[in-house]
Amino acid sequence: MGIFAIQYTYPEDMTEQLKIRPEHREWLTGLPGLRAAGMYQAGHDEFSEGEETVEEPPNGALIVVEADSLADVLTTFEDDPYWVGGYVLRRVVREWNPPLGPWVADASQGNA
Repeated sequence: MGIFAIQYTYPEDMTEQLKIRPEHREWLTGLPGLRAAGMYQAGHDEFSEGEETVEEPPNGALIVVEADSLADVLTTFEDDPYWVGGYVLRRVVREWNPPLGPWVADASQGNA
């Protein structure tokens, strides 16, 4: 099993998308490996050391899941109502190996 971080980028105008938000949230809630999910907070200052973030879209979300493989995550997320409806402009999926924290089975095996 691995942990995967999925970053969504949404359209600037989310009016239509929000109509199916309950369906999207119900779908997420039903994922057996869901660890965390939520939109980035609008109106909060964004801070970045290094590259500027002015090119980043204003709407997006982060979803963290546990799954057997990247292929399993990609297949599963094809069914997300937001994805099916065309409301995800960009989807980035990365395997994430957190060496510390509550999602680590054996912290002595991690690398910081």
